[in-house]
Amino acid sequence: MNISARKQKILKALIDDYIVHCEPISSNQIQSLCLPNVSSATIRSELGALEDMGYLVQPHKSAGRLPSSKAYRYYVDNLMEVEEANKQVIKVSNYFEDKFSKVEELIKNTVKVISDETNYTSLVVLGGSENIIIRDIKLIDLGNNSALVVVITNNGVLKDKVIEIPENIDGKFFVSANNMVVDLFATKTLRQIIDTPNAADDMLYEYRMVFKEIVHMLSDYKESRDGQVYLDGADKIFAHKEFESVDNVKKFLSVIGTKEKIHQLISENNNLDINIKIGSDESVGDNMAVVSVKCVIGGEEVGHAMVIGPERMDYQKVISVLGGVTKSIEGFKRSEE
Repeated sequence: MNISARKQKILKALIDDYIVHCEPISSNQIQSLCLPNVSSATIRSELGALEDMGYLVQPHKSAGRLPSSKAYRYYVDNLMEVEEANKQVIKVSNYFEDKFSKVEELIKNTVKVISDETNYTSLVVLGGSENIIIRDIKLIDLGNNSALVVVITNNGVLKDKVIEIPENIDGKFFVSANNMVVDLFATKTLRQIIDTPNAADDMLYEYRMVFKEIVHMLSDYKESRDGQVYLDGADKIFAHKEFESVDNVKKFLSVIGTKEKIHQLISENNNLDINIKIGSDESVGDNMAVVSVKCVIGGEEVGHAMVIGPERMDYQKVISVLGGVTKSIEGFKRSEE
């Protein structure tokens, strides 16, 4: 069913006001907010029609109206005006003036900035490590049948680890083994390397051992990194009136305290640059909403940033902040260690 221009105007004014005040809104309030030349009776009729269409809820017969999950969805899809991300880039850029030696440091700063600027709970969920490209690998003899492996990627030093090597290996082995692993791994992604575990089957035993140790090391890195969650501002949810309810608090904690739930929210929108989920019909939970965006650093997707808050969250501000922050970090260059 199409919504007339007047109904759209009423719905937008009602939601904008409810986001700020969290109180049911009457026809008289709508009249003063956006339709001063329209009678209260006409406005009441329009509110009743919006309620029949499922966009508004009236908790009591004599009370004002509240927006439904359906109303918020229509609002974010059709009515809100989002501030250009470039304006937020200027506002938040001072948070990112210092260089960071590791992507993880930047992520921790990012999640704090998002929470501070939106006043909601924020998360960054790491991912995308399968697309990391190996640039170089160094094998360093430590003696006692061990060697240090240093893996250098397009994102910097990915990992170093001590591995076991066969006994009675001379110095020439390290030169030839280093050349071998560079030839096999350089310019390939983690996914390509991990998906071809049999590439060393025709090699001598000593080289095969080194190859398998490095593949195992990269697999462990991917498994430990992907899905790692950074969170900030968990307590900020209690500043919002809806979360005076114990039931709503429990639902919120069940989301942020369960990695499986967080990963589900991410996996459902892998191909979208920005995604907004509202209410239980969109797998979030009653009275809650989640806004998520992709995080790209140095040209590589590293995960997703998310904001979790009440359904009546300030979507315009949240989307603008997320856009500004992600744009600020996308050109990040790792400083020299």
